[in-house]
Amino acid sequence: MFFLKSDEFQKHIQSIIHKETQQHETHLDLTVDSIHKFANAGSLDFGGSEFEAAEKELINPQKNQGDDYGWWNLPKGHYQATMNETVKEVDDTIAFISLHSHARKAGVIANSSMFSNQQKGNPISLNFFAPDPGCNIKENARFAVLYLLAT
Repeated sequence: MFFLKSDEFQKHIQSIIHKETQQHETHLDLTVDSIHKFANAGSLDFGGSEFEAAEKELINPQKNQGDDYGWWNLPKGHYQATMNETVKEVDDTIAFISLHSHARKAGVIANSSMFSNQQKGNPISLNFFAPDPGCNIKENARFAVLYLLAT
């Protein structure tokens, strides 16, 4: 296995906001499209017949006068960020997603995750926690990083 180089990302990713800023040697920065908060509990069981996804509510960003993009002013809590970018044609790769270093330095906490071709064409999302003082996130902020491992 090896990380794909950035010039190979075009074949696997669509809806890149600004390629020159997001694309790096072996990873791509992912940008925030929407943020949801968890509103009601989900349910897990062993067999899956009683599984229920947690109910989520969309949070609308607030725009400052003269701003083209709004801000999510998030208090402490658990959220889900959905990215602008989607993965396509991943039959020969495994995707690895982690927080962007700026999000980590802003106090955001999230687990890394991996997926293969089951995610193809679906929005990429990442559950995260905003710290005690909260976190302000601007629309299209670089929030996560994506590595593609060739198998």
